[in-house]
Amino acid sequence: MSKLNIETIATYDTEQPADSIEWCPHGGWEDIFVCGTYQHERDEEPSSANRKGRILLHRFGAPDADTTDDSLTLLQTIERSAVLDQKWNPRVNNQLAAAGADGTVAIYALTDTTGPVQLEPKATAKLAGDETENRNLLALALDWSPDGNRIVVSDSHGCVEMLSFENGLQTVHSWKVHSYEAWTCAFSRHNENIVFSGGDDCFLCAHDVRCPCEPIMKGKNKTHSAGVTSLLSFPEREHILLTGSYDEYIRLFDERQLKCSISELPLDGGVWRIRSNPLREPEAILCACMYHNFSVVQLSADDSFALVGVYGEHESICYGCDWQQVGKGYRSGRNVIATCSFYDHKLCVSEVTAA
Repeated sequence: MSKLNIETIATYDTEQPADSIEWCPHGGWEDIFVCGTYQHERDEEPSSANRKGRILLHRFGAPDADTTDDSLTLLQTIERSAVLDQKWNPRVNNQLAAAGADGTVAIYALTDTTGPVQLEPKATAKLAGDETENRNLLALALDWSPDGNRIVVSDSHGCVEMLSFENGLQTVHSWKVHSYEAWTCAFSRHNENIVFSGGDDCFLCAHDVRCPCEPIMKGKNKTHSAGVTSLLSFPEREHILLTGSYDEYIRLFDERQLKCSISELPLDGGVWRIRSNPLREPEAILCACMYHNFSVVQLSADDSFALVGVYGEHESICYGCDWQQVGKGYRSGRNVIATCSFYDHKLCVSEVTAA
């Protein structure tokens, strides 16, 4: 891949600090994305009550436009507890899961049957956490299983919890993994019985969830010199897992053997999120480098990384990012990303082109 230019198309003031972006991956809804916010009222004693947030439902462009439309429209604002992470169900159309600062996971469904496009609440579950902990319980990250029937969640107590969404939202497993915050978790896209987690204790862990009592530890790695913050099981290449870390590296592992990384690339600022667009350019990895910028990294055939694009529009902590989930035949023909940052509460939609 050649060097990339990233040009801002539209911006939006989220009012509250923004920390997550997720484009809807389902056909007919590719113009839709959500942005999550986290407002902490610091004058009060820490509690879930003063960690407030919103889910901002946006549309980029007109839904039926055959030509370029650069409008950015806020469709809905959902007032709720602060949002730490969000994910669309990969299989079941239009379901969104959100991880909350009140220690819950909430499921919403996207609908336009009764008027404008809206998210409707469907289910909520409270995480178990660690009963011996006195700290507030926050749901920090989540991921859907490849079949869309289960959700894995990591929390501020260092626990990982498995929920089933086949008959309501019910806990299947809850187990203590990390000594400190479990910042991230993900299902393997190559074996949905394997779950990965990463924590502030610097450990990357793999778990086999087929055990009826408690998942079996399948692997443990402490290559990272600071907290493991992001995971991407890479479906387009067999057994590949990517990680981001506070130690300012993106790394590539073989999921079957986590003893050491295969390759790595330093990125300034700490890597909080890593995202790909599997339908258009899966090897272009969008990274939120917290205290530096948003960067695009190219994953080469030899499993090495190269920095190919940077986006410096944001002036605060770079947290949320995602590619618009469209294929090469999508009507606009453009490669679009959305990004958001924290204290400047800024949301940007941008176009990525060859330099």
